[in-house]
Amino acid sequence: MDRATRKMVYFAFLGLLLAGSVIALFQADPMLPKDGTVSVYISSIQSDIVGKPTIAGSSPQSGNAPVSGRPSGTLLSLNVTFDSVTIERNDNDSGVTTNTKFTFDVLRPFDVSMLISSAKVPAENVTMVKLHVASAVAAVQGISGLQTVKVPSGELKIPVQPALEVKAQASSSIVISGTAHIVFTGNGIILTPVLHAQKMT
Repeated sequence: MDRATRKMVYFAFLGLLLAGSVIALFQADPMLPKDGTVSVYISSIQSDIVGKPTIAGSSPQSGNAPVSGRPSGTLLSLNVTFDSVTIERNDNDSGVTTNTKFTFDVLRPFDVSMLISSAKVPAENVTMVKLHVASAVAAVQGISGLQTVKVPSGELKIPVQPALEVKAQASSSIVISGTAHIVFTGNGIILTPVLHAQKMT
């Protein structure tokens, strides 16, 4: 092998070595995207009502003395507003939280699924979505003004079953649906949804 050929082989070898090093560097580079995008949608929420709304009325036997427990009209609306969505992975970390503002009327089903959040999530399994309730108010026929609705803990915890596998640089979707139980008590209105989340295919 003459000198020119040896030099050509030498530089070719160096070129291959350099190319391999660059590829390895990019594969190990933590700056490369390793997150996936997860979008959270809410679908139709069915509602059921336990008890009847009541107002203070008056009894003919007692003149104008107020009597509680008199049946009133129907529930006209129940608006729930979320101000943040948290997506949690299977290692029970603090999750990824996005601020949002989404209001919907529990009594009015959606025609289509509505997007409420989209976030970059590390490539792990998502097992829980949490919706923070900023406010919940109801309008009841025969009762003046909006009534505050109590949501236990002020947060809706929704398990994702089966878990959603988030892949790097890929997009995934979760759809929330279920039933909203509306309970009228002597102390007001309580909303206790039973929701579940499923990955969209």
